[in-house]
Amino acid sequence: MEAFKKFYTAFEDYFSGGMLFLGLSLVMTNVVLRYVFGRPQSLLDEFSIYFVIWGTLCGIAVALRNNHHIKVEMFFQLLPLPIRRWVSVVAHLIGIAFAIFYTYYGYLLVANYLRSGQASADSQFPLWIVNLVLPVSGIMFIVRYLDKLLFHFKNGGRDWEIAQGKGLHLDGDRAAF
Repeated sequence: MEAFKKFYTAFEDYFSGGMLFLGLSLVMTNVVLRYVFGRPQSLLDEFSIYFVIWGTLCGIAVALRNNHHIKVEMFFQLLPLPIRRWVSVVAHLIGIAFAIFYTYYGYLLVANYLRSGQASADSQFPLWIVNLVLPVSGIMFIVRYLDKLLFHFKNGGRDWEIAQGKGLHLDGDRAAF
């Protein structure tokens, strides 16, 4: 199981980072083509947007894993430890509910594009492939929220309490995959 966790973490990092790198490289290539050679390519603009969006949406799962997402801790830290634990559990359950909603409706959108055969105006690239990022990233969100939620109950919650007591405020990131 540890090998799978390491593989999945590496997949998240390299996939989201690779998509961002590819998208930004296409932007730079098109800037050079535009200002040096005077021949910009609209296809590069279109695909750079797709790659940056894919990298960003899949990168949200990485941010969630590393606790780099936006959150308000001021009042949370004032609560007693047992209440903090349950507030965090509820927050992760809400996150899972959102991710399921996001994944389901992303799937419906992809199925609709697949059924209709709609393609982009510029390149005629199938839009179902472009929008596949919604259910894919949604599944990645669900995996990370479940990981965080399960950490609250690992060893009867003692690991989470230890992490909080040490001031880590990581919701278990050190022990999670």
